[in-house]
Amino acid sequence: MTIFDKKWVFVTWARDVTDLHGIKHIVCRGSRLRKTIWLFFVCASIGAFTFMASRIIKQYFQFNHSTKVDIVATNVLDFPSVTLCNFNKYRTSALTMDDLRNVGLYLGVVDENHNLIYPHLYNDEFVDKLAAVNWDDVVEDEDYNMTDFTIRTGHQLEDLIQSCKWKEEECGEDFVLSLTHLGACYTFNKYNEGEEFNSHNSTTAGAANGLQLIIDIEEIEYTPTNDLDAGAMDAGVKIMLHRPTEPPYVKELGFAIAPGLHTFVKMRNEKITSEPDPYTECEQFGDIQYFDHYSLQACRIECETKIVEKYCSCKLPEQPGDFRVCNPAETHECAHEKLLEAIEGLLPDDECVCRSPCEVVNYISSLSSSRLRPGFIKRLFQDTHNMTEEYIQQNIAVVTIFYEALNYEEINQIPEMSITTLLAIMGGNMGLFLGGSALTIIQILEYCYDEAVGCCTAHDDKKKRPKSPVVVAPVNTIDSTAAGAGDSRTAWGYDNNGVNGNF
Repeated sequence: MTIFDKKWVFVTWARDVTDLHGIKHIVCRGSRLRKTIWLFFVCASIGAFTFMASRIIKQYFQFNHSTKVDIVATNVLDFPSVTLCNFNKYRTSALTMDDLRNVGLYLGVVDENHNLIYPHLYNDEFVDKLAAVNWDDVVEDEDYNMTDFTIRTGHQLEDLIQSCKWKEEECGEDFVLSLTHLGACYTFNKYNEGEEFNSHNSTTAGAANGLQLIIDIEEIEYTPTNDLDAGAMDAGVKIMLHRPTEPPYVKELGFAIAPGLHTFVKMRNEKITSEPDPYTECEQFGDIQYFDHYSLQACRIECETKIVEKYCSCKLPEQPGDFRVCNPAETHECAHEKLLEAIEGLLPDDECVCRSPCEVVNYISSLSSSRLRPGFIKRLFQDTHNMTEEYIQQNIAVVTIFYEALNYEEINQIPEMSITTLLAIMGGNMGLFLGGSALTIIQILEYCYDEAVGCCTAHDDKKKRPKSPVVVAPVNTIDSTAAGAGDSRTAWGYDNNGVNGNF
């Protein structure tokens, strides 16, 4: 196929096949001026389309997102798990001489000679008891059971929670022991893996349809220690609201309740759904070993567990897994030190990387409080407890937790530009600037394919064709004046009858 033939194929395709507007005016019959003007407009349209398309594609690959917020009314709301911890980790009256022999030095309770470091902070009975001990008779145990020590010396449920009411009904049996960095804690409405779970829910908003606890912090039992996890300067309890399927992380995420006050915790439910990668860095599935459901708290607890296991070859009592529990020396000389280094960012960056899950449920709380009437509390417990008004003022706290409204806030991240939106905008710009569509692209691809096939076929035919002598035919001379006679076309290339006569 000669160059003229190829040109004629393109002209035919541009004139009779393609849907691209303007291109047929460049290749069909017409004056050079007219073709030049159409060429300019076609090139300008292609340039404008290319510019707009590049901006749109760039915007798409930025993966921006917008946020949609809705308030959804409902008839039933799941009540959160409520985990309660005393700021004090170990009760003084529960400490035995074996405890002080094995753990007392590490906790900063006694010195190397087993003398109290701060004797004035303890009652006389405990000081006299310690002074009478013959320490040679107390044997140090290298495999001392720190799990048993933590549970046994922690505040007991029956002493810590004096009253529990759920929707005005008794609920003391609904609490389950939970070990955390604050020691022995207790969780209401807890989900246990592998067990049947009957979730508590709210069908009406307001304080009367929530959880009310009367708490005795037992300040007389507070043991001064250097334990990094216990709040040595604080008196009261710490509470965390969380999903039943999430482990508590009270030390970092809980809020404090002070004695002598009735604290009202008004909460609302918030559900956040984030777009996965590449829009955000949220964790869509989560690869965790010790928990059924991924959450930020579960990931952090698992990371801390792996750090202690890696550097100390043991785990703390509150950490999950079947690893050996650290003895007192490993707990305070290795495990606590490594956790402190992790908090301060002194360990390698890859030791603990936790991302927020793509679906999060938060319980947003606001607290208000009023002073308790010690005289009323004294009369309330006069049949079961011998409390003075001074004791009530320093030890008793009342907390009421409830939903402020029977609805939840739904926050969804939405891609700013989806693939559907991208194609719609691209198609609109193609139609605006070029008058084309998706089928036009197919026409162009079809033309390129046909040309490629034609070139390959012609090349093969040329190789197979036998050589023959070239015959030169005489060329007839055309009288240019005769050809131009009667030419009555206008400057735009059309004749007086409106027919395009130029090629």
